[in-house]
Amino acid sequence: MIQAKDYLGLLNNLGNEYFVRRLELVPDVREWARERGRDLSEPAQPMKLILDGDDLAMGVQSEFKEESLNNVINAAGVRWALRDTVSNIFERLNTVKKKLGFYFLKEYARTVKDVSGNEVLEDDWAMRELERFGCFRE
Repeated sequence: MIQAKDYLGLLNNLGNEYFVRRLELVPDVREWARERGRDLSEPAQPMKLILDGDDLAMGVQSEFKEESLNNVINAAGVRWALRDTVSNIFERLNTVKKKLGFYFLKEYARTVKDVSGNEVLEDDWAMRELERFGCFRE
């Protein structure tokens, strides 16, 4: 099981970089989103970004299975392979930290103009931002 609190440094740094004013660790992100009138995009997603008043807030499941992240990476890997048969997204996202960073940015990409609504563009944006943020220098 992944404990989100173990990655608060990364999540807070990403949140600060992308103007996510509140990061909330919650026992059930689905319930957290529902209480705010939102639905999850994917049934087992570990994070949900919402506009709450004038602020962006990210609900983060406080504990979840690594399988939840791997499912997102697997789906991105399939989309990635359709356009780039040389690089391998699985090799680049080879740690829980990188996977969490990717997922955070993927969730944020759903709000980015000219990217939102296109899974391939969202994946590409998230990977570029993860690179810019320095996650691949480790």
